[in-house]
Amino acid sequence: MTPLRQTAIQWFLRIQHIGVDHPDRAKFETWLYADIAHQKAYSEVETVWSNLDSPTDVKQLTSALAQHKLTGAKKIKTATAILSIIVTFSLGLLGYQTWHAQPVMQVAATAQIGQLKSQTLVDGTKMILNANTDLEVTYYRDKRCIELKQGEVIIEVARDEDRPFIVESGKARITVLGTRFVVNRLKHLVRVSVDHGRVQVHAHQPIDTATSDIILSNGEVAEIKEDALVQRVDKNAADAFSFENGLIAFKDADLKEIAETLSRYRTTPVEASQRHDNAHVTALIKTKNIEKFIQNLPQIAPVEIKTMDGITTLTAASAAN
Repeated sequence: MTPLRQTAIQWFLRIQHIGVDHPDRAKFETWLYADIAHQKAYSEVETVWSNLDSPTDVKQLTSALAQHKLTGAKKIKTATAILSIIVTFSLGLLGYQTWHAQPVMQVAATAQIGQLKSQTLVDGTKMILNANTDLEVTYYRDKRCIELKQGEVIIEVARDEDRPFIVESGKARITVLGTRFVVNRLKHLVRVSVDHGRVQVHAHQPIDTATSDIILSNGEVAEIKEDALVQRVDKNAADAFSFENGLIAFKDADLKEIAETLSRYRTTPVEASQRHDNAHVTALIKTKNIEKFIQNLPQIAPVEIKTMDGITTLTAASAAN
């Protein structure tokens, strides 16, 4: 305990027992405003006092004083000693929590339109970013976090039981210890596909709390849609990994998913019409053949293609003019 903090504690205890007109209050204010360090030390003591978990800590202090049956200066001296212990412990704990909460590693990773990018993190975790993907990695002492801002990423997590791996992706939080999985963040849904291992998928602000968390294991797929529910879906998890081999797999995909996925590989974006979409497509295409796929799409699904002002629009034929 530094002499300055000791003085701050003594003043704090003294001020609690004197009136506003007491001469010592003027002396206290003179001391307080004499130096910014005095104000900081006094503020720390006030903060610790106000943050005591419950009246229990205060009662313990009062009980200790009562047991000693002290009065006057001896009582203040004993109270100072006890409060010094509380302040020292609390500030030490606060310092530890601040240290613990500081990132030990931060890195941003992006893949441009049409680009695939591989990256290995400091713990051996491997990532493959699909085209037009943006994410941020932050490692702490007790957890490893990725914020997937947009796009799609394959993650092969290096196992570390003391530091779970967490992916935040808009509507969903995915938590794992060690596994290989894909998170695909689309505007209208988040899809999680597991190659092997176990992951927990949590939906933020679910409508039905009973379905807010599910566990996925080998070969399973889940989606979190705009209603924020987590649901297992009948899809092949292996399809989600196809982009690392230059392929795009669609299974019963609506036009919104098709348009956003294709836009990851084109400088000219693809959009889905805002009108009712009843067209769904199942297909496996090579990324180098995207333009051919767009041209042939009306032959495999009831879709019309229009290009205007640098934007290609997909419209379900039944809703077209």
